[in-house]
Amino acid sequence: MSDELNELRKILKILTLVNASVLEKELEKYVTTPERKKAWILIDGNRTTEQIGQLAGMKLRTIQEFLKILTDSNLIESSRPPKRIIDYVPASWLNLVQIEIDEKKQGVTKDVKTTAN
Repeated sequence: MSDELNELRKILKILTLVNASVLEKELEKYVTTPERKKAWILIDGNRTTEQIGQLAGMKLRTIQEFLKILTDSNLIESSRPPKRIIDYVPASWLNLVQIEIDEKKQGVTKDVKTTAN
């Protein structure tokens, strides 16, 4: 990685931390239920729409509508799979999803468990 890219990543991290409360307030306009919070956490650019919906406890049509809202609000990229533009998850939401790393399988895979809240 170039020095410039590293410096930009540091600046992005600082700006995200400084503006965390503003980011959370903006997210809460759209991410209004525990299922939507789980979905937000799971939108990482690796999981498909179907996987996100299933793990978040949402029907396919519901997750598709939610992703459309986030895309229209410029909070995610409408790529397949979807990815957050702002890679920020409020700490208070993290207890909704537990990601377990299973290194016994080939490579490192991520298994996701959602908690019932």
